[in-house]
Amino acid sequence: GVAFVDISTGEFMASEGTPEYIEKLVQSLKPAEIIINKKQFKAFTALLGDKFYTYQLDEWIFQHQFTYDKLIGHFNTANLKGFGIQEMPLAIIAAGVCLHYLNETHHHQLEHIQSISRIDEEKYVWLDRFTIRNLELLSPNHEQGKALIDIIDSTVTPMGARLLKRWVVLPLKEKQFIDERLDVVGAAFENTTLCNEVIGELKQIGDIERIVSKVAMRRINPRELAQLNRALK
Repeated sequence: GVAFVDISTGEFMASEGTPEYIEKLVQSLKPAEIIINKKQFKAFTALLGDKFYTYQLDEWIFQHQFTYDKLIGHFNTANLKGFGIQEMPLAIIAAGVCLHYLNETHHHQLEHIQSISRIDEEKYVWLDRFTIRNLELLSPNHEQGKALIDIIDSTVTPMGARLLKRWVVLPLKEKQFIDERLDVVGAAFENTTLCNEVIGELKQIGDIERIVSKVAMRRINPRELAQLNRALK
């Protein structure tokens, strides 16, 4: 089981699968810190090496009922069916451990984490770290080189940049969803006036995901609050 939470944006995702799948998922999303069961540390390092910063927690925390209760208590729901993870016990454990760890490290203002999404293995092409590196998707192999993301990234907000990076390392498999993206791109390409108007508005928004998260955590400063005011207007 594996779960990812970005406290600065409120993004929360979970999944479960084979060790190979978990490895590719971790390599694609590159978390800043990984919380693991003390008893699984050797298995973890055998799978992913020692390139990630890790923090070990006691085995008793990694229990289904304990973590399930953590999640439904946080989301104030009767169950987890609405999030699509009700029948994913390992994903539930991983997600509940994330919330427990955040609470234990004094991150008590977590109201901005309002949902959890399920990562479906069958929807994406899972790239291992060697493929990501060899194709130079996110970083070049040579000092003067250019990565793919450097060439195609014309986003004007930090949210867009983060989303595009996610799309690059998690290519879609299903034609329906690929066509939906292409339709949006095609519409923007054909309606340049409208597209430029939207770009002009987006440029004024700033990183509203992180700003809203700072409001929830009561860590926002006056300059950021003024930026939120402009963004909302």
